[in-house]
Amino acid sequence: MNNNDIVFEIIKGSKKHLTAYEILYKFLKYKKIQPMAVYRSLNKLIEEDKIHKSNQNKTYVLCSHTHSAHNASIAICRDCGDTEELKSELFEAIFRKNPIKKYDFSKFQLEVSTICRRCN
Repeated sequence: MNNNDIVFEIIKGSKKHLTAYEILYKFLKYKKIQPMAVYRSLNKLIEEDKIHKSNQNKTYVLCSHTHSAHNASIAICRDCGDTEELKSELFEAIFRKNPIKKYDFSKFQLEVSTICRRCN
């Protein structure tokens, strides 16, 4: 198993969304590794659309789409930090119907800060 596979399995097997250092800590149970190697693996997995990064809470989220190459759209609970991937096709349709002249929305990442049903 290479580093990317181990990082992916750690994220896939976690019941919560993990930060890079939480992933590193779990990785060290398999073998010794430097933090930069974990970041390289995370970036590669993001590039492959296998995971997404939440910039709001700095955690990594397993992609729930079965297809590749899509725009990441994530809802994040302000109270508990739980994260769920949204259907980005809905937002893509909105951006196509309402073009904004200054920006190209063919590639975007959207994070919606809200309250989950459990916390509400």
